Amino acid sequence: MESLYNDIVRFMEEYFVAYSQYGQIPETQHVMNKFYAPDLTFDDDVVKSRAEWYERCLAHPAIQDKLLVEHLFVDERQNEVGALLKTQAIERATGDVLLELKMNVLYILKIDANKDIKIAKVKVFLESDPRKVAKLSQLYSIGSQDAP
Repeated sequence: MESLYNDIVRFMEEYFVAYSQYGQIPETQHVMNKFYAPDLTFDDDVVKSRAEWYERCLAHPAIQDKLLVEHLFVDERQNEVGALLKTQAIERATGDVLLELKMNVLYILKIDANKDIKIAKVKVFLESDPRKVAKLSQLYSIGSQDAP
């Protein structure tokens, strides 16, 4: 059990760095295949596949999301990881942090046929401050206008 626990923690630590650095850039997004199951889903009924998630990650090219782990808890028996994250919306051109939010995320994992850990389902719970949520909506609708 200890080995699986350590493998999951290592996998998730690598995931947060990879998503922040490579997951939102067309040329490097393929790196995320290491982390996401082909049948990835989100609990919001908006994103229903890995391909849809990849499209959404590229929909705001002027803004980079950076995920910073504040606390991670692992349930290796149920293949679940909970993360308390701080997410930053960073303007790529200037490096300025435009918005910072707290979020809780539940990652449902699975072990694939190659014995690799993959994220199969994601449930996101965002900070509920209405001003931050409004700013988030505004930023990402502006950021998506820059898409090619």
